[in-house]
Amino acid sequence: MIKVLVIVPAYNEQDSIESVIENIKLDYVIINDCSIDNTKKICLEKNYNFIDLPVNLGIGGGVQTGYKYAVEQDYDIAIQMDGDGQHMPEYLPDLIQPILEGKAACTIGSRFL
Repeated sequence: MIKVLVIVPAYNEQDSIESVIENIKLDYVIINDCSIDNTKKICLEKNYNFIDLPVNLGIGGGVQTGYKYAVEQDYDIAIQMDGDGQHMPEYLPDLIQPILEGKAACTIGSRFL
């Protein structure tokens, strides 16, 4: 069985993180990048799967942390999806389908198409 992980970098996403996570139908990990709002509190209260970074690493470091987690947890596919709600989780199956069919090694989605 193919294991798929959605990596959700988050910095001050208290207003959107719940709706983002509640709509993801795959495994996920939130990378809380030292948010100064209630993002961490929400993750704790909702028992979300998250990594709380000890220092702010920015988007690059947050995403790298997520990819390292994916490797360590033996995921086959990793997807980055922002925590601010700009990406629509219902398109995730379409994004990974070419990989599952062996037609692509990597896919890139666009919220503008």
